[in-house]
Amino acid sequence: MVYKPAGLPVHRSKLVRRGPTLVALAGQVLEQRADPVHRLDQPVSGCLLMSLDRTATAGLQQALSEGRKQYVVMVRGNIPTREPHVVDRPLKVDGAVKDSETWLRPLASSREPRCSLVLAEPRTGRFHQIRRHVRGLDHPVLGDTMHGDTRENRRWREEHGLPRLAMHCLRLSLPNPEEPSGPGIDVVAPLPDDLRELFQRMPWWPEAVAALPALGTRFASDAAEPPA
Repeated sequence: MVYKPAGLPVHRSKLVRRGPTLVALAGQVLEQRADPVHRLDQPVSGCLLMSLDRTATAGLQQALSEGRKQYVVMVRGNIPTREPHVVDRPLKVDGAVKDSETWLRPLASSREPRCSLVLAEPRTGRFHQIRRHVRGLDHPVLGDTMHGDTRENRRWREEHGLPRLAMHCLRLSLPNPEEPSGPGIDVVAPLPDDLRELFQRMPWWPEAVAALPALGTRFASDAAEPPA
């Protein structure tokens, strides 16, 4: 498991032809090939599962499809409810319409600034799925330059210092493909400093941590710091 910072692409693609990638950097550090088991969009930070054995990659992908990927996203608008909601809306991918499902749970919200923090779990893996599904609910992810609100993004950048997509892969939970009956894999990626500092300034932060304690997780190097 590795921690992907926002802005770093996972691998080369038709959109990424030069510059550093997570795959290349991981290979340099580990001094061996490391294959991504899944992907995170370039502007998204958080947990990314990688395989050091190519023969094990397919098994890890299957295990992850049976597990859970949890993202926290800060979206436009005050969502007053805390009830979970399933978005079951097909999305067009490479010209084909495919079934797409995302489970959403609002964690906290505020009227001023008008925003909400949502826990999102994609049940399928379509391109920009979470970002497109919340946009369809009229609650685009703040800082989303592709599916978001340009005017709101500019306001949040200027007034609150949000320079990036407010989306983070917080947790991965999956069975161990080598020991299906044994303990599984459960990893939390603490919030990066930029999002943590912003979230802590929001009036809803205490409510959000109470609803999802993993939000308060810190890196071991930060253990000596007083809790937020």
